[in-house]
Amino acid sequence: MNHLSSSSVSSASRVNNVLYAQAGGVTAVINTSAVAVIETVMANSSHFGQVFAAFNGIKGILEEELIDLSNLSSDTLEALKYQPGAAFGACRFDLDPLSHNPAQYDRVLEVFKTYQIGTFFYNGGNGSMITAQKVADYCCQHDHPVTCIGVAKTIDNDLALSHCSPGFGSAAKYLASSFLEATLDTFSMHDTSTKFFALETMGRNTGWLSLSAGLIKDIMPDVPLIILPAERPFNQTAFLTKVQQLIQQKGYCVCAVSEGLQDQKGQYLAIANIEHTHERDYTQLGGVGYHIAQLVAKHFSIKTHCAIPDYLQRSASHLVSETDWKMAYQAGKSAVEAAMQGKHGVLPVVTLTSDTPFKWAFKTVPLNDVANLEKTVPNEFLSDDGMDITPSALAYLRPLIQGEKTPPFKGGLPHIPVIEWTTVTKQLPSFKAIK
Repeated sequence: MNHLSSSSVSSASRVNNVLYAQAGGVTAVINTSAVAVIETVMANSSHFGQVFAAFNGIKGILEEELIDLSNLSSDTLEALKYQPGAAFGACRFDLDPLSHNPAQYDRVLEVFKTYQIGTFFYNGGNGSMITAQKVADYCCQHDHPVTCIGVAKTIDNDLALSHCSPGFGSAAKYLASSFLEATLDTFSMHDTSTKFFALETMGRNTGWLSLSAGLIKDIMPDVPLIILPAERPFNQTAFLTKVQQLIQQKGYCVCAVSEGLQDQKGQYLAIANIEHTHERDYTQLGGVGYHIAQLVAKHFSIKTHCAIPDYLQRSASHLVSETDWKMAYQAGKSAVEAAMQGKHGVLPVVTLTSDTPFKWAFKTVPLNDVANLEKTVPNEFLSDDGMDITPSALAYLRPLIQGEKTPPFKGGLPHIPVIEWTTVTKQLPSFKAIK
């Protein structure tokens, strides 16, 4: 990235400049929320000053990697609406506890004062909300009041107090579509080839994404399906018994399994890696789909396959749910509106206003409340044996995947080139954020 000169913070906009940042795992519509924040702030120039984005979330704030968005072209804003990934660079980085590393907090305060940041929008999930609240609290306690508003996103659908999470609907649409296609492939070959196929979904502690694979029942009502969500401990005997029954009945079986599936002792069935930092360890999950497929292959002496969509399920901008896209835009817009209403330390979340037709609105909840909770799959969405989806779960999922928001195509591919940013000329001493 080039550090080229850009306009310095103007005196006319010192009262309430805006900083937007992205954090954690991305979604296919996170940049839609970014556009909503930028457009809504710019439409209210009497209330807000200059608009900045931090490159790489809170890490970029610490290292003064800031982008001036005040003069974005309409073409760039339009391109952002379809851009997968985090256009401004999301990060896996948390602030240390204040008592362990006060220098981090002093640095954030210094950056906010230098750029006259009066409003901070942090686009992330549960953990990011804790970081956002820490930043706002520290700045306010040190004579630099900052309005802090969260912008909801996560494919995991684990944001508590919210009907659903912006980003989940598109991931669910991609997974259900891909699972349907792979199931039809398995069905067509099962007489002489693969008889068991497993799809591994993200989600860590929650099974919402594995549940979304059950939407194929709307196309194949009698599909021989097993769902293994993170909320239920894995019972190997019951699982193998059901696989055998389904293969005897239908000739094949398909399975959607959460990456965070645990055994009956509370241990993950598969761990890809453990990352050690100076404050904590991060467990990277992955491989449970292969584990399950191998278990079936060895037990029944049959051919099996597995697929791990991994980043594909969270970045598939070619198959975005229009409903989810609209939610993501409204999440960003609602965050700015909350700031204009004088609210602070809140997160706008989705509340259902009508089942038929499906309608929603956003309400604000305290950041601290949502950060300490996790929305898990309720019992009524799972069958008694915990390995299938219920009609009430299908009714919940269906509205979230409706419609398509397709990016422009060029040369047969989605026209989503990388957007190049220029960071502002640094005004402060260098600072290295250590993970």
